[in-house]
Amino acid sequence: MKSRKPTIKDIARRLDISVSTVSRALRNADDINPVTRRKVLELAEKIGYKKSVLAAGLASKKSYLIGVIIPEITVPFFGTVIMGIEEFLKPLGYDLIILHSDENVTTESDCIDLLIDRQVDGIMISLSMNTKEDDHLKKAMEEEIPVVIFDRYLPDSILPIPRVIIDDFDAGYQATNHLINKGYKRIAFITGPVDMFISQQRQEGYVRAMERHGRSTSADLIVPATDLRRSVGTALDKLMVLKNRPDAILAFNDPIAFKLMRLLHKREIKIPKEVAVMGISGDDMGELFYPSLTTIAQPAKDMGYWAANLLKDRMDAMKKAKDEGKVFIPMSIQKFLPIQLIQREST
Repeated sequence: MKSRKPTIKDIARRLDISVSTVSRALRNADDINPVTRRKVLELAEKIGYKKSVLAAGLASKKSYLIGVIIPEITVPFFGTVIMGIEEFLKPLGYDLIILHSDENVTTESDCIDLLIDRQVDGIMISLSMNTKEDDHLKKAMEEEIPVVIFDRYLPDSILPIPRVIIDDFDAGYQATNHLINKGYKRIAFITGPVDMFISQQRQEGYVRAMERHGRSTSADLIVPATDLRRSVGTALDKLMVLKNRPDAILAFNDPIAFKLMRLLHKREIKIPKEVAVMGISGDDMGELFYPSLTTIAQPAKDMGYWAANLLKDRMDAMKKAKDEGKVFIPMSIQKFLPIQLIQREST
């Protein structure tokens, strides 16, 4: 039977010190007692803890590994973001460790721990739909690992973490305005989880556009897909039993719109003749559906590129401050990227 590889927790347990102390010792951090550092390195060598990676890391004080955490691995949007990240970082010699939280905050926190254990040089993350606190991100920052957030974020976080995002309110507003301008009268909105911030913002944009045009925003026209795609059928059922059914449905994102279109086809409801459908994401897959999906496109590849750019800037700034014996003071940076209406056949 193959023996288990030793981990950073094994070193911490045998030396009776914290995991974070071991991590800082392995990364040769300046605030570690030299005696503690020597004990950690000697034990790591003795038990064979990532021996080759450790040797390279000690020589350069860099791992040339970047962690990327996404909430869903099957969603095309996040794959395109990763393409942008690679486009920026690969020429600089970095490799990616790509993890997915499966929309679970506990798994997300475990991913952070794993990346700290792997001594990555930086982390990029899009938060899960049920992430409400950022203690796990703070943990990475306390380990002197810079973090950048893209797409999904916590609006009330006080952590000075750069963000690369879109104006989700405007996305909801533009999408709804397009449907109104096309002549649709009763426009429904299938939201994401009610406590997800970007879902709230898109819904607020929808409501504002409807109200501005004197349209009804009754509660029966706003239905959440509480666990994203898996509950789209339930959301559609609630809309289709209404006495005055909607003639257009805006979906929180393209994957929900794709599921919605498939369900409408199965019920032999014609798109857009009987019900128009629109999404928000800009997934290339939307061109392959029949009818093709009208959407508000997010610049996913640019989002990845900019996130990587901001992460590299943060890594360089931290190194420069350390080399000069100065204290690095992180600043919050918010990079907004433009969105674009892509009109196709579904509206």
